[in-house]
Order: sequence, then structure tokens, then C-alpha cells
Amino acid sequence: MTTTTTTATTTMPCVSVGINGLTIPTCATWNQTGITVAGNQNTAAGSNLASLNYPIDIFVDNNYTLFVADGNNNRIVMYYENAASDILVAGTSTGSGSSQFKSTEGCFRRSDGCSDRWRHFKLSNTKIALRFNATTVTANSGSSHLGITRDLHADFNDDIYVTDSDYNRVVMFYQNSSIGVVVAGNNGAGSAANQFSTPYGSFIDQNGTLYVADYGNHRVQMWHAGARSGITVSGITGSYGLSLMHLNYPDAVIVDNNGYIYIADSENNRIMKWTTNYTIGGVCVVGCSTMAGSSPTHLNSPRDIRFDPSGNIYVSDQGNNRIQKFMIELPALSCPISK
Repeated sequence: MTTTTTTATTTMPCVSVGINGLTIPTCATWNQTGITVAGNQNTAAGSNLASLNYPIDIFVDNNYTLFVADGNNNRIVMYYENAASDILVAGTSTGSGSSQFKSTEGCFRRSDGCSDRWRHFKLSNTKIALRFNATTVTANSGSSHLGITRDLHADFNDDIYVTDSDYNRVVMFYQNSSIGVVVAGNNGAGSAANQFSTPYGSFIDQNGTLYVADYGNHRVQMWHAGARSGITVSGITGSYGLSLMHLNYPDAVIVDNNGYIYIADSENNRIMKWTTNYTIGGVCVVGCSTMAGSSPTHLNSPRDIRFDPSGNIYVSDQGNNRIQKFMIELPALSCPISK
């Protein structure tokens, strides 16, 4: 693959693949064999633009453009669909300067935004990194600072939600504001309904409902807007395992147009789907052997998941230093599509 080291500076208007843009049937399945769309085919880590090193967050826009938070390379890399070259979007080296990241953890692209593990950025279309003032977190915060952030997302108003693992909470920043508001957690580490234990990925739907991968509690919590506690919608609190009722250190969550929940079940090396009928457990989507591996049918500590506009699933296959794409398979007979 031909690569270029030119940093992108042009404005690239796009919007995210939101729930309302998806038309995934309720009975859809996905091909079990993944296609490597970023990273080396041999899974080797590297620093050139054909390689990834510990990829973390990913994002796919409505133009099928893929963005990768390339963690150990301290950068954001962009891949156009079917393009012969890859583009460095942000991050020149590790550090705290306006063009630098340190252990890049998250990336979303609605207006444009990315964050690193230690400092918190909004990235404008001119590729200028604007650091949030991490000393102005409010709303009964247990600390005046943000801790280590694991994920960030924007809602339909372009307000930004940051998962703060150190302080076991999710903090929201209104658009263009550096003042944070705690919207979930912030009650210390624990397993109660109003607590998290090292939360990782989060997802906000069009109704303002927040879903959080509660990593240390092996569950996914759903928080309605304005709620003071969450509801467990996937996993069994404090219990991990291989059964379809269990999760094992979940670290990412997304929701489709049917309200079905998809989870990167990291230590089980699989992607799980939970329908709205929580009591029957989940369904394995890909990586169903639960064994870590580097073949096209295996995953190794999946870190993030996303849909493209067609409903194909992209997985940040962190342990294999690659991004895998799993093609949606539509049934021969029609089945319902919810909105």
C-alpha cells in the first residue's frame, strides 16, 4: 500500500453514522471472516502509515471514511474508502503541544474531535487542537480535574461526553465550552447502580440515553437523561465468564436502529449483541470461538466497534494492531427494521 506523510489540512465536511441513518434488520447477521482495512496483514505493529500500533478508538463517517486513534503512535490516521493511501490527520509525536498527542485514546468526527489519555482536545476542521480546561469540571465533581479519559462521543447537539476512568464518571462538555458537567457516576468506584468501576467506552443515543461499558463490573449500564443511577442492560454485575449471559471486561458499546446493544467483550475476544429482552442473554456476532488469535475469524482484545452506513461492523482489533471489517449478511426473507 502506498502511503503519504502529509498532514491533512483541508476541510472535510461529514457527519457521523447515527442510529437514524442505519437500516439494520432485526435478523441481520455478519460474516465471521473479517477483512483487514487498516494495519498490517501480518498483525505486526509499526509506525509508518501502512501500520498501526495499539489502535484504540475508531470512527466511520457517512462517506465510509475511517478514522483511527493509533494509541502508541500518538496520532489520528484517516483512511478513505478503497483509497490507495492513508493520511495523517493529527499528532506529530508524543507530547503536550497543540499538534501532539500522548497515548491517543479517542476520536469522533461530527464537527471533529479527538482526545488523548492525559489531556482533552476538541479538534477543529482546521486541525487545530483546542485543549479543554481540565480544572473547571463542575456539578458535584469529586475532583477539580479530569482523570484518565478512555472515550469521547458527541451527541446530536455536538455536546461532548468524556468517560473519566479515574473518577468513575462520564462528564459532558457543552459545545465550545470548557466547563464540564457530570452526567453519570461520580460516586466512587463500586458496583451499585449509581457507580462505575473503571468505565471505558460510552454511547449516547438520539434520546440522550447514555450507555457505558462498565469495564471492572463486567456490565453495560444504561443511564436515561437526568437519571441518578443506571440500569444494567448487559452482563452480570461483578461476574465474568464465557456464557452468553456474561461479559469479561467490556470496553466499548454502540446501539443500532433497533435499540440492540453491541459490545466489545475484550477478554472474551468477541463482539456480543444484546436485544431489548435482556433476560435471555446475548448473541455472539463475531469472534465466537472466544479464543485470541490473528486469523481473519479471530480477534485479540477488541477495543472499539462502529457501524458504517451499510451496517457493516468495524472492530479495533487492538492486540492484532489492525482494524477488521465484518460484512453484514441480510436474510433472504425480509424481517422488521425498527427506528
